[in-house]
This record gives sequence, C-alpha cells and structure tokens, in this order.
Amino acid sequence: MDIILEGFRLFMSRFGFIMALITMIGLILLKKPASEIIKGTVKALVGVLILQQGSGILQAAYRPAMNILTDAFNITGIITENYAGMAAINGALSGSLLAGVPQIMALGFIFNLIFARLTPLKYVFLSGHTMLAFATLNAWIMHWFFGVEGFMLIFSAALFCGIYWTVMPAWVHRYAKPFLGDSYTLGHISGTSEVISSWVGRLIGGYKKEAPKFHDEEEDTFTLKGIGQILNDSTVVTCLLMTVVLGGICILAGREHIQRHAGAAHWVIFTVELGASFTVGIVILLTGVRMMIAELVPAFKGISEKLIPNAIPGLDMPVFFTLAPLSAILGFLGAFFGQFIGFGIQLAVGAPILMLPGIIATFFDGGISGVFGFKYGGRKAALICGIIVGLVQSLGGMFFTQMSGMATIGATYGNTDFGSIWIAIAGVMGIISNIWVFLVVLLIAFGVAVFLLKPKKEIA
Repeated sequence: MDIILEGFRLFMSRFGFIMALITMIGLILLKKPASEIIKGTVKALVGVLILQQGSGILQAAYRPAMNILTDAFNITGIITENYAGMAAINGALSGSLLAGVPQIMALGFIFNLIFARLTPLKYVFLSGHTMLAFATLNAWIMHWFFGVEGFMLIFSAALFCGIYWTVMPAWVHRYAKPFLGDSYTLGHISGTSEVISSWVGRLIGGYKKEAPKFHDEEEDTFTLKGIGQILNDSTVVTCLLMTVVLGGICILAGREHIQRHAGAAHWVIFTVELGASFTVGIVILLTGVRMMIAELVPAFKGISEKLIPNAIPGLDMPVFFTLAPLSAILGFLGAFFGQFIGFGIQLAVGAPILMLPGIIATFFDGGISGVFGFKYGGRKAALICGIIVGLVQSLGGMFFTQMSGMATIGATYGNTDFGSIWIAIAGVMGIISNIWVFLVVLLIAFGVAVFLLKPKKEIA
C-alpha cells in the first residue's frame, strides 16, 4: 500500500504526466483513432515540458536580481514561496506525520472527484504539483491547530483539500466564464488573486453588468506612430520592461555586487541579458501553454461526456497568460512593487517578521491578476491589480505566517490565498479546538458555497 501511495504521490507531482494521461483518457473515451490518441498524448506532455522549461528560464533570470539586492543591503526575512514552505514542513514534521501526505493527496483528489460528480460544482482540480504542496501544508495545519495524527489527520486534511479543490475553481470560474467560457478554470491555491482583480478591474474600468465589455490586447493597441509602434508587440515590451526593472535592481545594488554574481561575464552584459533571458522564458512558457491547451481541452470533453457530465478542468496559472501576455507582465511588475511596498511598511512599523518577495508566487499570482484586471478594466487595472495582490501577499502573508505557526519554522506559503482568506480560516481554526466541531463547520461552509457558486447565466 505504501508503495502504491508513494507512486501516486510521485506521479501526481509530475504535471506533464497528469496532463498526458488526462488527454489520453479523454481521447479514448471519444473513440479517436490510435494515431490521434498517441499524437495528442505526446503533444500534451511535450507542451507541459516546454511550459516548465520556460518557467525555469524566467526564474533563473529573476533570481539573480533578487539575490544581488538582498546581498547588497543585507536583507533577511521569510521568502513568500510555497516550495520553501513545503521544504520547511518536510524538515519539521516527524516521519509518521509526513508519511500521511501521499494519502491526504490521494484521498483529497477522490473527494474532489466525488464532489464534482454529485454536486453542481463540476470542477476537477488537475495541478498535481500544487496538490502536493497543499496536502503538505494541510498536514501541518491540522496537526498544529488540532494535534491530530494517524487516520484523523489524513481524513480531516483530505476532506479539507477535496472541498478546497472544488470550491476555489468554481469561485474563479464565475469571473473567468464571461470571457473564457467553460473551456477551463484555475486549479491553484491563488484563486483570490483573480477574484480581487476582477472586482478592482470592474471599478477601474466602469464595468456594467447589463452591457459587459471585456478588453482584448489585439484590439487595445497603443495609438503611437513611427518607432512607437514597437509597443504593440508584447515580446518587445516585455524585453524592454524587464531589462529596465531587473537591470535597475542590479544597478541599485552596485557594480561590485553585480560582478560577484556575474562570474566571468562583464557586469554590464550580465545585467542587460537578464531582461532578455526573462523574455525568452515567457515566450517559451506561452508556446508550451498553447500546445498543451490545444490538446487537453478538446480531449477533456471525453471525460466530461462519459465520467463527470459537464466537468471543467482546473489548470495551472500559465494557461491564462496567453489571453493577455503583456497584461500578465504588467501584473507581475505591479505585484513585485507591491511586495516591496509591503516590505517597507513592515520595516517602518517594526514588524516581528519580514516577508521577502518570492520568485514563483510574485510572478504567477501577479501575472494572472494582470490578466483578470485587464479583461475587466484595461491596462491601468492590470498594473494596479498586481500592486494590490503584491500587498496582500506581503502584508496578509505576514499575518498568515504568524497565525499558522509557519513562523516557528521560518517559512510560509506565498500565494494570494494565504494572505487573504486563509487569515480567516486560520482564525476559525484557532478558535475551534475540537477537530470534529471544525469538520462540522467545514461541511456547513461547503454547503453554503455550493449554493452560492452553483452555475448561473450571469456573474453575481
């Protein structure tokens, strides 16, 4: 049994294998020819691998700039990043508690499938790496607040995961459906960044429910002539923006610190190349997303038709970036600055812990907030929504880190959910000392969520 569960954990942590398997099953259920099944499965896997390569390249370009800055000014604190948090939990929990994580993940996914089948919320959470990170966090959370172990830890954490993986994609879909339809929704633990950005975008853009209008980057082009027309190209704008931002961070730290990280390369060349390298990562990432979506979405109809009627897949954040690539960059830049504003506030008030901008959460949460903010409110909204999300990650994340006990191990989880709704969740857990009472409250909350989020023709 342990071997099976460990195999499940390893498989589910490989996002490419999950997407390939889902594509293959969907095509088989659609009774496609063997050639199409093989072609679709392979292209879905390759698309995910291309996506992951792009993600790695942009992180490799962003990380040196942050390291140069923190080294130059001797900045220390807790990095707002999930995988650093997961690693800290793995080092802090005993072996018997950690052994339950694969079971939490497996049972949580089963709960998600059951809820998708039996309730009006037809959402299947498919971001395996995120599921692993969230299952690990819930092992920590349930043990920290309620002291449960063994079966009770596995059952309570899995039930919470299954409900969360059903409700959050449904909440995001309410705001994505008007401009995206039912092709897919978000399957991640950052749903509040999209909800917040949709609300703010509406306010900034003057959204009217009776006559909704959604922005499109191909239509909302800059009215510039001559050389200014290059700003209509998202790749060029991304490269210019990121070269200025990342280069500016490095120059702020000083030549000596840049050269220390540049190695044999000249510090000027190294600084300029960071922006170009980041852009390469974006281009590759978007190419992989397009390939994966082209195969997965049509194939998922087979699962929707045969196994879970009207099911909608919950996918990772990059799938939304193709809807507005430039706005994703604006959202990221906003989140980056928002987190540094939050860091400055923490310094000014003498906060007990300092939250440092993480690489992954800042980029992806900021990027998707830019997309949703832009769709509802235009380019200005994309930047402002990113700033708000960055502030939530930093300031709200500080409270979550303290309340959840994560501060005791010097780590946290960085996505926007943890700086927002998880403050309330942790607060409720802190008040309720009995696990059974909490589970009753959880099921009641789930029932309310099902009632409020069941599909409607129009968003509320």
